Amino acid sequence: MPPNVIAVHPSVPFKTIKDLIGYAKANPGKLSYAASTPGTSPHLTMELLKLRMKFDIVHIGYKNASQGTSDVIAGQLPVNITNIPFLVAPIQAGQLRALGVASAKRQPLLPDVPTMQETGVPDFEVNSWYGVCAPAGTPAALLDKLHADILAAMRVPEVERRLNELGMPPEPTTREEFDKFIRGEIARWAQVIRDAKIPKQ
Repeated sequence: MPPNVIAVHPSVPFKTIKDLIGYAKANPGKLSYAASTPGTSPHLTMELLKLRMKFDIVHIGYKNASQGTSDVIAGQLPVNITNIPFLVAPIQAGQLRALGVASAKRQPLLPDVPTMQETGVPDFEVNSWYGVCAPAGTPAALLDKLHADILAAMRVPEVERRLNELGMPPEPTTREEFDKFIRGEIARWAQVIRDAKIPKQ
């Protein structure tokens, strides 16, 4: 599960999540951030942070996450939040400054970047995730075979190595665990959408 990362253009004065939150509280609505379209994991991560820490920052949505990152690198926007695979290279190159990762633990690809919990946001963990679903009514035997084949593919050393290089380490689950996880995610983010008053798109 790749976490989301909050990063800023190097010219931005704040160096930590606390700095960003402090500035946003002192200047409500004056700070903007690039993220994917409404309802995506990066967007909802920032909305959850806003709700939790009670500050205001304006979402600038992009259909293409890499374009939002490019605009922050170019200095057109101050703040970017997106999945770690998009940000490792520009952070390592000094084109962006990472403030925090939304995972529970620090990431091997960005070991010097603190977690949100380390920066003073308690109980905060958000990771993007990927899974495979099938239409309702698909025979159980076929689902079992698909599940076994996908697990086998993720165990191929070259596949596992590449996913780790991208900051997306494979985390296989059982079908039942994945079903429970999806239902929990739907409930969690539906509540955030309601609390943040995000309109239907």
